[in-house]
Amino acid sequence: MVVRKPAGWRRWLWALGIAVLLGAGAWGVWGRRPSPPPPKPAQPAQTPKMEGLSLTEIQDGDRRWVLEAKKADFHKDISTVGISGVRVEFFEPGEHIMVKADEGLFNTKTRALTLKGHVEMKRGDLLIETNLASYVPAERVLLAPEDVVLTEPRLRVEGKGLRVELVQKKLVLAEHKLTEVKLRAGGIKP
Repeated sequence: MVVRKPAGWRRWLWALGIAVLLGAGAWGVWGRRPSPPPPKPAQPAQTPKMEGLSLTEIQDGDRRWVLEAKKADFHKDISTVGISGVRVEFFEPGEHIMVKADEGLFNTKTRALTLKGHVEMKRGDLLIETNLASYVPAERVLLAPEDVVLTEPRLRVEGKGLRVELVQKKLVLAEHKLTEVKLRAGGIKP
């Protein structure tokens, strides 16, 4: 007796082989598509800009200072305001000090102020010129760590490292370089 296998199994084997080949071909076409491009990086947040800025600090009912700037760029992430065309007026009983600078940086949390570029401090007849100055609010002090020139009608002093103590109304010059005194109408003499 001869046992014959049914003829349908060959068809199933062929159908299975064709399905495997079609599946492998489909995976080769669709599975190897290039990956999508990476997402575009997020645009940095725009820095709010202002034309003109005015701030006033009042403590215990007394005006401490008034800051004005022609332009301001707010940097919220680092709590600072970049300012240009700066003018600050510091108030003490009976007097005030006017400070001007090309640009500055104001910290909105600490109230510290750094001024750069042709900084001028004026109190009465005294004019102080430097390129860098900072205000330390906790001490109520103006600091000018670089070269400074102090000028009055009859006096000119050059030095480095000036400390202006607003409450004590005191100037301290860390390094003296030159003093010139004007004698009569003849001009400045060393």
